Amino acid sequence: MTFVAGYFDTGRLRQLARGLVAGLVCLAGTAAYAATDLIISEYVEGSSNNKALEFYNGTAAPIDLAAGGYTLKMYFNGSTAAGTTISLTGTVAAGATFVLTQSTASQAIRDKANQISASGSWFNGDDAMVLSKGSTVLDSVGQIGFDPGTEWGTGVQSTQDNTLRRKSTVTTGDTNPFDVFDPALEWDGFAIDVIAGLGEYGTGGGGGDPVAPAPTAC
Repeated sequence: MTFVAGYFDTGRLRQLARGLVAGLVCLAGTAAYAATDLIISEYVEGSSNNKALEFYNGTAAPIDLAAGGYTLKMYFNGSTAAGTTISLTGTVAAGATFVLTQSTASQAIRDKANQISASGSWFNGDDAMVLSKGSTVLDSVGQIGFDPGTEWGTGVQSTQDNTLRRKSTVTTGDTNPFDVFDPALEWDGFAIDVIAGLGEYGTGGGGGDPVAPAPTAC
């Protein structure tokens, strides 16, 4: 945990809390799946309308998106009200991914998509996104109510003109979309329009074929 000139590093606190929960599970003498629901596993903010999000099911069971009321909300330019809400449909198998993109993305991205949205308003580097199941927040990118200017982060690990893939050590989402967001804590960065790993989140730092999750070892 880092304290700098009054700044409280909520990302580090979140990582410590996750470690504590895992330790308590082991002390209880039970094995458990580390993931409990979907997370956002890849973020593509490419040239023109080449934008996509990948969700990963690291649980032991398939997830029916429509039946569960899963949505993706986008908050533009620091707004506290969602500008675009997309209801997710389809089933994500255990250990598999689900790719969402828009109808004006490149054909290469649409070929990898499980759902294509006709909404014309999609995110840029300074917009926040929230993945929810009903009213429960599962994961988020960015910070609702705060406009960073053009992007969160710096260089290839920023949210503008880059592809971000979730680190393989991350198994649960950022459920507080109002906290400070630093992509360097939980994401690996790649250059603009890199989509080779889209739809293939696994054990290789966001690369490789998806694998069926196994119980965590204590």
